[in-house]
Amino acid sequence: MDMEVQIISKKLIKPSVPTPFHLHNMSISFMDQLLPPLYMPSIFYYLDHTVKSVKRQKQLEKSLSEILTLFYPLAGRYIKENLSVSCNDEGVEYIEALVNSQLSPILLGEFETKELNCFLPDELEESATSPLVAIQVNIFNCGGLAIGLRSSHRIIDGFTFSMFMNGWAKTCKVGNINDVTIPNFESGILFPPRDLSGFQFLHSPKIKSHELVTKVFSFDQETISKLKIEAGCKPSTTEVLTALIMRAKINAAAARARNRTCLLLVLMNLRGKTFRKIPENCCGNIYTRITARFEADESKILGFNDFVDQVRDAKRNTMMEYAKKECSDDEDGFFSKVVKPCIDIVEETSKGELDVHMFSSLISLPFHQADFGWGMPDWVSMGKMSSKSVFFIARSNGSGDKKGLIEAWVTMDKDDMAFFEKDPNIVMSTKPASTKIAIAIPP
Repeated sequence: MDMEVQIISKKLIKPSVPTPFHLHNMSISFMDQLLPPLYMPSIFYYLDHTVKSVKRQKQLEKSLSEILTLFYPLAGRYIKENLSVSCNDEGVEYIEALVNSQLSPILLGEFETKELNCFLPDELEESATSPLVAIQVNIFNCGGLAIGLRSSHRIIDGFTFSMFMNGWAKTCKVGNINDVTIPNFESGILFPPRDLSGFQFLHSPKIKSHELVTKVFSFDQETISKLKIEAGCKPSTTEVLTALIMRAKINAAAARARNRTCLLLVLMNLRGKTFRKIPENCCGNIYTRITARFEADESKILGFNDFVDQVRDAKRNTMMEYAKKECSDDEDGFFSKVVKPCIDIVEETSKGELDVHMFSSLISLPFHQADFGWGMPDWVSMGKMSSKSVFFIARSNGSGDKKGLIEAWVTMDKDDMAFFEKDPNIVMSTKPASTKIAIAIPP
């Protein structure tokens, strides 16, 4: 797609009220520690153009400054040596850009996934001077809008990001922060950081970006229902799609004569799943890893329902462990339970004996409720990812057969992708134009 994006301004947006002195230092949790130093991309698209551009831009900046008084750590800087965020109000990066194109072709799927990255701020490296959030507001010729963000996974998980975006949107729409859910930034107190200097952890290996490709595969409700019936065990949407894609990924590797043991790794939000109550508004990374192992020889003979069973069993067993009272009461035991899978995986991968496949589901998060005053987003996307992964996102908006779609954002080696996207089960289960994201465009 022929598209030119011109940066017209760049600034730092600070909280409208200085952060109180007693909140200037926020300790991260040991779960924050375990994550690699990456920034997650996301883009919110709005076709409606009834609000004049100048007024809209002022509303966005003003409301962002106001919401940062509640989400004050996001305007700070991460100090790795102290395992803390200096809540110094340095601000989030805020960029305005003009796009010499219409928004509707993008919403109709006329793009390559890598092209979406032009709506995002430049990639950031984790450092004591890097902003934890960078925002790029893209204004199209038609008046449509794409708000692209990169947020540091060091302190921001999907739940935290969703709270921030919906809080910012509500502040912009109503003009104040009175009705915004107040975030809790005490995860570093609940789960204090640890000395991890003796540990090695699973971070995605650096792969040249041109060797990876990200593609989007869409699944409608009819297809998902059929997959659940085929599985025969009342699985969730995430479970059947995880099993389907994991099986196809293993088949793609086998087609390239790479028959190795594979480990499915699923990140699971722990809020509401532990015996020890975690505040519902607790921000930061509150998660654990669910793992399911698929041996090289066995994978060839496993059917789809076998994959679903393994995914379900792994999830159920993990949830049962974390729901136990003794797990939550013993801080060292809780720490060990979260950390041990990381250690085990690193030991095996270091020997070159294991392929790890990371999955994460954002289906339950209300990204599509981010209404800044001109309606809910017509689409919420990611971009081209820099590491191998699978992310599920619900398509809440749209109309007709587009409503209720689930999108799988699959990033993998380009040679593996050539086999993966031709897998018969993927071809049969996805929409005919599987890499296209179509919605109803109003006249």
